[in-house]
Amino acid sequence: MADLGESVVVDGAEVRYGVRGSGDRDLLLVHGSGAHHMWWHAVAPELEKTWRVISVDLSGHGDSGHRDDYDAGTWAEELMAVLRAAGAHRPLVAAHSLGGRVALLAASRYPDEFGGLVLFDAGIWAPDHLLDRPLPPRTVRPPRVHPSFEEAKARFRLMPPQPQPPAELLDPVAEYSLRPVEGGWVWKHDGGGFPTLYEELIEQAAATVAVPVAYVSGGASSVVDDSRAERAAATIPHVTAVRLPGAHHHLTLEVPESCARLIDDLGGRQLSQAHLTEAP
Repeated sequence: MADLGESVVVDGAEVRYGVRGSGDRDLLLVHGSGAHHMWWHAVAPELEKTWRVISVDLSGHGDSGHRDDYDAGTWAEELMAVLRAAGAHRPLVAAHSLGGRVALLAASRYPDEFGGLVLFDAGIWAPDHLLDRPLPPRTVRPPRVHPSFEEAKARFRLMPPQPQPPAELLDPVAEYSLRPVEGGWVWKHDGGGFPTLYEELIEQAAATVAVPVAYVSGGASSVVDDSRAERAAATIPHVTAVRLPGAHHHLTLEVPESCARLIDDLGGRQLSQAHLTEAP
């Protein structure tokens, strides 16, 4: 899954994407903040048998280009550019965390171009640990260079913290996160920081989105607690809410089989309903 062999330029930045699978249904996978498409590496193979799976690295992440600043609207346009370049028709979008907020905005702006959304622990309101805590300003500084690949990989941790998945699930993510430079290895993502997107624009998108949404959250998540999950279910118009007991924020690495099954089941149902609506 690591090969993103295609790219499209959006507002001056190269956005990398790839397409795998031979299904007749289009599926776009969107990662969260500071992440990349390999967060889905244990989920995608289960779906490639029946879906045409499109993977993407948003700008500032993975192998895509960096920007001076980032915002929800630009990331949403990146999703649209990738979908159009890949020739996707009313795709399902499965998105994690910040990627879910981006997907909500894109679907609220272009409802006719989406078949549905499956959002995984995509907080709409800031979690308690971020309340009343202003984001530090973006800073441009040289990235820290780690002298060896193994030393850098050993420092990799999921954020927010949660029980670490087994090495076979975490190692591919950590390895793709690094790139070689003179003198060692650095992290690929933009170290200047990203906006969290916990803002009125996203709440409005959630309240007005016109496509079917499956809202999946972890019962032990530090981002989407019980009250925020209930609030999301009451806010999103066409929603199916799923709470996974005992699961944390990084669902795609903790319970990938469940994520794949939910995408196939809930997402397939959404697209079937959309096709029935389109039929004369």
